[in-house]
Amino acid sequence: MHPCRRPFRLALLLCLPCLPVLLGLVGANAPPAARKEGVRLAVLVVFDQLRGDYLSRWEKLFVKDGFRRLQTEGAWYRNCHYPYALTLTAPGHASLATGCPPDRHGIIANDWYDRASGDFVNAVRSDRYRPVPEPTGTSKKFQGAGPDRRSRPAVGDALHKATKGKAKLVSLSIKDRAAILLAALLRMQICYWFSTGAGGYVTSSYYDDRLRPWVEQFNKRRLADQWFGKEWNRLYAQLDYAAHSGPDDVAAEGVGYAQGHKFPHPLVGMKNKLGKAYYEAFNNSPFANTELLELAKAAIAAEGLGQHDVPDLLTLSFSSNDTIGHCWGPDSQEVLDVTLRSDLIVKELLDYLDAKVGRGRYLVVLSADHGICPIPEVAKAQGKDGARVAPELLTTKATAFLNETFGKKGERQPWVEAASGPWVYLNRGVLKEQKVPPAKVEEALAGWLAKQPGVQAAYPRTRLLQGPFQDDAIGEMVRRSFHPEASGDVCVVLRPYHLLSPPISPKLNSYRTTHGSPHPYDTHVPLLVYGPGVRAGARDERVTPLSAAAILCRGLGIEPPEGMEGRVPEGLFR
Repeated sequence: MHPCRRPFRLALLLCLPCLPVLLGLVGANAPPAARKEGVRLAVLVVFDQLRGDYLSRWEKLFVKDGFRRLQTEGAWYRNCHYPYALTLTAPGHASLATGCPPDRHGIIANDWYDRASGDFVNAVRSDRYRPVPEPTGTSKKFQGAGPDRRSRPAVGDALHKATKGKAKLVSLSIKDRAAILLAALLRMQICYWFSTGAGGYVTSSYYDDRLRPWVEQFNKRRLADQWFGKEWNRLYAQLDYAAHSGPDDVAAEGVGYAQGHKFPHPLVGMKNKLGKAYYEAFNNSPFANTELLELAKAAIAAEGLGQHDVPDLLTLSFSSNDTIGHCWGPDSQEVLDVTLRSDLIVKELLDYLDAKVGRGRYLVVLSADHGICPIPEVAKAQGKDGARVAPELLTTKATAFLNETFGKKGERQPWVEAASGPWVYLNRGVLKEQKVPPAKVEEALAGWLAKQPGVQAAYPRTRLLQGPFQDDAIGEMVRRSFHPEASGDVCVVLRPYHLLSPPISPKLNSYRTTHGSPHPYDTHVPLLVYGPGVRAGARDERVTPLSAAAILCRGLGIEPPEGMEGRVPEGLFR
């Protein structure tokens, strides 16, 4: 190891002069004709919550042939930011796969309020489908999942069309929403994710009515079970973790699923037996990523990926980085450790692709779906203005303001129908009944919210529908997260290092911080490209992760999916 003691440098801050460049990355480049001797397998790798500055901050700690191989032998875009505000898992994966932002593909969050049903909906779960295999020994009805709420095709759809259905499409993740939203809209493809209920990998009747034989065999190995009763300790015993991240025992950090504040972290789950609680703890450790890598290798071998007359596509999303970051925070030794272990995963994946597909015959694009905010209490201890803002601001407090402004109508919450994330959904029935113009209520509420402690800005629906914000970079990012059919009526943007969150509670053992803002620590992610024809070197030009889809299409020699906005950065390919 070569420990690096350079001080941490905060990611480049978003500024107004960057906005024209940010928004200018639109229009797909026409791809060259596909060549038989070219890319046989394209691989999109996502490390959930791998913040962009981690690769610079810990570069000297990486092994030779992991992240560093991509950084030196491939193209490394160090200034890559999402162009929208609600930086969450589902929108991030959908944007990477389709090359367009939430205002186009419709996946605005992981969950949101649905006015039509009067209930909250999930980005991928649906009663229209059933889980495969179906859970046994219970009468509870379990939902299946599918991509119904994503309105735009992905790279996989474009490859299927270009190869007349001959290409193999495989999408794998620990999270269902990650696997599904990276995949094509097609039903007949290979799409699997980890179930904490089953302790193995599952799919949905949207894709198939039974597991593929190689997945059945993989599940029989019960790889997740091997960690039960063991401990997660630091990868490198001789490395001074505190010098590169922070102290180990921090009171504001979470304790996971009976895993504790500090190393070593036991892996038994909260009930000390094999079952859902243990598998939640397993996911909240680096070893779930390790198991996903083994599943990916099994898929490559069993499906013969990269061995056909037409190119294939493999999408992988490693989710444990995200659960660990939510629990212990980005300044923790746990996040440093899972990043170092991710480095080894990249090395092993590249070595396997070298052996099974061959150097010069595969293309890898690596990125993340979002970054992460420091734990507010940790940020405050570091001298930053960090705090938690009570979620009641968007419900009871907002209702009280509207009652005072427009009059109380005798209902418990007459004006606010629901709140989801940063969105307030006004009760349209009450607005109509009281003959109050929606725009007037939206403007009044947005103006009041913008003046509340911890709030940076608030945007009414009427303004978001009007079109681009010319002189407000944050407003434009909110607009790119806004979809009329799913979003609410007023969106709140909190100040940096502020979270819409109740005070820390022992009941939230695994959740101490989150993401979902337009601030650089949430928008900044890596973009690494490795493969034939790629010009190697680090680049500091401003790009967005929407380019990932365009890069994959260019490497595959296919036309991009309909509606893709991202483009191939100039000079990437020779």
